[in-house]
Amino acid sequence: MSPVRSLLLIHACVLVWGFTAVLGKMITLATLPLVAWRMALTAVCLFFMARAWRTLGVFSAKQWAKMAFVGALIACHWLAFYGSVKLANASIGVLCMAFAPIFSAVLAPLLSKSPFSWRNLLLGLSVLPGMLLVVGGIDGRFYLGLAVGALSAALAAAFGLMNKDLVAEVDALTLSFVEISIGGALMWLLLFYHSSSFAIPMPSAADWPNLLIFAVFCTALPFALSNIALKQVSAFSAQFAINLEPIYGIVFAAWLLQETKQLTVQFYLGALVILLAVFAQVLLSVKAKQTNQ
Repeated sequence: MSPVRSLLLIHACVLVWGFTAVLGKMITLATLPLVAWRMALTAVCLFFMARAWRTLGVFSAKQWAKMAFVGALIACHWLAFYGSVKLANASIGVLCMAFAPIFSAVLAPLLSKSPFSWRNLLLGLSVLPGMLLVVGGIDGRFYLGLAVGALSAALAAAFGLMNKDLVAEVDALTLSFVEISIGGALMWLLLFYHSSSFAIPMPSAADWPNLLIFAVFCTALPFALSNIALKQVSAFSAQFAINLEPIYGIVFAAWLLQETKQLTVQFYLGALVILLAVFAQVLLSVKAKQTNQ
């Protein structure tokens, strides 16, 4: 797959992910059981793709440890992300993902083979004016959700950096299956640990269709495809594309959840500033590549 097609594939995945915050808000399950069910159903979907598990026996102990760690990071990211959605709303939850490129630039030397880049950090920081407008445009009761959302962005940056190295060594579909399965197992252990009667929190009849859409079309397919695309796209470029997720999520939330009633004009002005920063980042990156050629 060419780099251009890979980047377009990443953007398609981000468009789908923009819808997940709305689904997370619509599903009545609490955050932990929501994430546990999502990951369990996704792992089942991936299991039926034979390529996902045929090469499980060839991994080294180091690769298993790394995949297990990334799986835990993914689970914790989703826990923080949907915690943010439940504590605040879908628009705020997805908008916090705009912090991811900042964390990606800072964490790159620690978690991947990439050197520290001041340019990437400054590009990531370009979204901060928009985020300051957003903070001033939301109710104080949403601040905790905003903080938890920022944590979810940091975790997303961390597992994105580590996956960039792993996809060079491991089949993308197998990688997705292992990470989702391990992360899901961790969530179910936490769920049982916090349940005094070991009762499984079951989705309602109305939740099941949304959960299935969640697992198949919004998780299994885009997660596997994004790992494939990472073979040709840098981790920072992928995080760059993820900056568009807030915009998609806000549009979906305004349309399906009527969240315009909860948010001010200043919030949407901040979202617009973030969108402009994203496009400016893309243009600067393209120009830099052309200059270096």
